[in-house]
Amino acid sequence: MGAPAASLPSNRRLILYFVFLAALLPEAITGSTPPLAWLNPIQALLNLWLYGTGVLVVRELSLRWKTGWPGILLLGAAYGIIEEGLALATFFDPTLPQVASGSLSWYGRLLGVNWVWAVWLTTFHATVSIAFPIFLIEWHYPALRGKPVLSNRGLRVTAFLLALATVTLFTLVSALSAYDVGGLEYVGGISIVALLFLAARRGVGHLWMRLPGGRIPKGWVFVAGGYAFLALSFLAYAGGPALGGHPAVTYIEGGLLLLMALLLIRRTAGHPDGERAQFAFVAGSIAFFATFDVILGFGGDPRFLGMPFVGFGFLAYVIWLHRVKGAERVPVPGVAPIP
Repeated sequence: MGAPAASLPSNRRLILYFVFLAALLPEAITGSTPPLAWLNPIQALLNLWLYGTGVLVVRELSLRWKTGWPGILLLGAAYGIIEEGLALATFFDPTLPQVASGSLSWYGRLLGVNWVWAVWLTTFHATVSIAFPIFLIEWHYPALRGKPVLSNRGLRVTAFLLALATVTLFTLVSALSAYDVGGLEYVGGISIVALLFLAARRGVGHLWMRLPGGRIPKGWVFVAGGYAFLALSFLAYAGGPALGGHPAVTYIEGGLLLLMALLLIRRTAGHPDGERAQFAFVAGSIAFFATFDVILGFGGDPRFLGMPFVGFGFLAYVIWLHRVKGAERVPVPGVAPIP
């Protein structure tokens, strides 16, 4: 069943684990913040501040609202909109380097929104930035599952810090960009965030359980599924004009990839080995990024010097988690964390 509660670190240490993993996983392993950029204390602090408060707010609300993993994904999607839409404005500003360096500043852009980029990054943050760190830390400390690390007052303070980080980054980005984002775009973003929070609060577990189940495949299928989900998502969204030709086709491609991933994970619900299968999916996703980091590291761009070490470092981390912490688990029906 896992380690006893007495073996858990203090809440302060657990909070630090969530903060650092939530910032490092999406930023370091993707090259968004390359290794040398972490030496910039301001950039490192902003990453830890934004991602750390985001993952803690999502996890603590999901526990209090008893949302399960479907709710975590919805709240994670809301976090993605908060970061990329409200704080960094990459959903709206076509001149920012994240979108201007490729085709996504014009491909799928409509009514002042970079829609292809927005759909892609919302899915990415819901999974890699929020759900994966929560899953990995709870895999490391099984007794932590279902237990909050923040008091109600601590949650309110953390939510305030998330809002403050959002306003701070919004102010910095607005000062550096010549593009003027309209107020309607921000109102729309805030409205969608509110709807996602409401959907998570009302509960979506019953909808999740309506998805077809079935026999659970072998573990390698989940490793391959996690790898393919992110690899093909990168191809579908980043290569939209070449692989899709029309934004509607890209949305269909991305939607089918997400649906296939959800149907695969749905088979783990309530299965004695469901948690191991879910871990295999996460490990496969990180294996994709290890491959991606090797490509970045040997691409000749000095900014990405050392990226292969980042990718293999994360890969070594999940292998260690599987070998050391996976051995502590005794399969028990119904304990799979996704309801």
